[in-house]
Amino acid sequence: MQKNENPILKTLLSHRSIRTYKSDPLPEGLLEKLIECGLRSSSSGNMQTWSVIATSHPELKEKLFVAHSEQPMIRQAPLVLTFCADLRRTQTWLEASQAATSFDDLSGFMVGAVDAVIAAQSICVAAESEGLGICYMGTTLWCPDKISEILNLPTQVMPVTSIVLGYPDENPELRDRLPLTAILHQDTYQDFSAEEIRTVYKDREVKGWKRYMDYSGMEATIRAAGINNLGQFYTSQFKYSKKLFAETSVRYLQVLKDKGFWNF
Repeated sequence: MQKNENPILKTLLSHRSIRTYKSDPLPEGLLEKLIECGLRSSSSGNMQTWSVIATSHPELKEKLFVAHSEQPMIRQAPLVLTFCADLRRTQTWLEASQAATSFDDLSGFMVGAVDAVIAAQSICVAAESEGLGICYMGTTLWCPDKISEILNLPTQVMPVTSIVLGYPDENPELRDRLPLTAILHQDTYQDFSAEEIRTVYKDREVKGWKRYMDYSGMEATIRAAGINNLGQFYTSQFKYSKKLFAETSVRYLQVLKDKGFWNF
């Protein structure tokens, strides 16, 4: 590290999602230290309306493996962390304090969900600074009902994101990202014209397309489906189709209702 180089910036700018892990367990006390970093994160009203379940038991991990679309890293990594919006603990406290009922609605869920994601990211940065690897699992949004059953999540406790955590068994290159001009807006939002958006996504189109084309046997399959660019791939049956999003949206809304967060 160069003199005066900020180690936190270095960790953040070096982030890579790790999908292949060693089975080595974390040293004693490290998990608790990482969770403490999450506890020190920003939290709405300092209510800390989140919880995390650290799963290491092989049988439970196998069930999570199935729920999360059979991603091998769940089996490999020593830990799966499931972050939840937890308003049940808050409700219990309010009842014990003889306080008015609140947070049992969509706004309450959003408070808990944002708290959980903020804490998760702090924990991820702390983990990477300790030489660990992480990978977020977007599939948490696809199967909240299955995860709730596996982890025995009660009413008003809703899974919002998950990560696998462990020591990397790969050293992937940094993935491409959009340029800052795509993300940073000064003062007010500035929309893009079709010509501007093509410029903004030019590098992403090339590198993202190459990544998927390099998968064994993928190019022929994608070409046969009439897919010719990255945008078409992302909304196809091979990635994030409209059908998939419609089905998972209905499922997520139903679980929100079952958890007591959607009572209108």
